[in-house]
Amino acid sequence: MKEEVNVMEEAAISHTKKKINVMAYVFILPALILFLVFVCWPLLQTVYLSFNSWDGLGEIEFTGLTNYKEFFTDPLVLQAAKNNVLWMLCSCTIPIAIGLIQASLLVNSNIKHGKIFQLILFLPQVFSSVVAAVIWAWIYNPAMGPLNKMLENIGLGNLAQSWLGDSKFVMISLLVMSIWMGYGFSTVVYSAAIQGISSELYEAATMDGCGPFRKFFYITIPSVRLTTTTLLLFALIDSFKVFDIVYQMTKGGPGYSSYVLSYYLYNEAFVKNRIGYSATIAVIMTVFILLVSKGFLRYRKGGEEM
Repeated sequence: MKEEVNVMEEAAISHTKKKINVMAYVFILPALILFLVFVCWPLLQTVYLSFNSWDGLGEIEFTGLTNYKEFFTDPLVLQAAKNNVLWMLCSCTIPIAIGLIQASLLVNSNIKHGKIFQLILFLPQVFSSVVAAVIWAWIYNPAMGPLNKMLENIGLGNLAQSWLGDSKFVMISLLVMSIWMGYGFSTVVYSAAIQGISSELYEAATMDGCGPFRKFFYITIPSVRLTTTTLLLFALIDSFKVFDIVYQMTKGGPGYSSYVLSYYLYNEAFVKNRIGYSATIAVIMTVFILLVSKGFLRYRKGGEEM
């Protein structure tokens, strides 16, 4: 009798689980349909177009690996890739380092009204890229911009430049703007992470005679390691997606000195109408970002297991 009851209970539990699974799929279905229609289908179309030549209006002509061969021999791709690598190196180091230092000072130094300072530092992140581009285009204006005016007023007028019009300085100018927009986000994220560090660690370090610098290097930095890897991943992905700043401020100029891969993709697709070649650039960028993201996630998982 007991065995029959147990079998009936197991059957009831199994039936209930099946109902829950069905309901879960019902709730997931709308998002899954949107994902398939607006992500998977365009992705498959992009891969298909990368093996073809198409101007966006005429017939699609199959060209095989021609676009991929051109990509790996195109000098403009090399120029754009160099700028992307430079952008990656800067965005993965300077804004994150500034954010960590500022967050440590705000949280561990018991500064009054620390939340207000966090808000002020986060403000550049709130601005849209269009607003930021207008502000910095005015700052860099060679005739009326405050940067050159300030240099002249302090006796360094010989350092005044056409910041966005000189191939030697254009990338530095864009990177300064990018750092200004990015360090606030790192500061807020690190502030939350540092607040989660046990105060007992800092108290024990103080009793052992450790100063602020040793606490920072031996407690704060190791404790926010996972936060750092997350910020690095975001920064790396953003460095290869950067488009709006270049488009709004320089259009890749002067010449090709501020070209990046995403702007090169846009130019080939919507200016030169080379849809197939631009799809090739998109596919290669996607594969690269996926591989790097996978590597970072594996590294992060290894850090969690340590």
